[in-house]
Amino acid sequence: MESRMRKAASAKSSTSSRGPLPRRGQIKSLIASNALHSIVSVLLRASSDHHHTTRKLYS
Repeated sequence: MESRMRKAASAKSSTSSRGPLPRRGQIKSLIASNALHSIVSVLLRASSDHHHTTRKLYS
């Protein structure tokens, strides 16, 4: 019985030091947001590189 109480106390203190657990869907939405941001960033870089190369060709 005493070891159960110690385990419960240690589990409680370890979760409180890390903060609250994320709510359902928060991790997935964070991953999706980061992925979307990365894709948009790559597309914007590719678009700006394309504009720079076409300007050099026509100037």
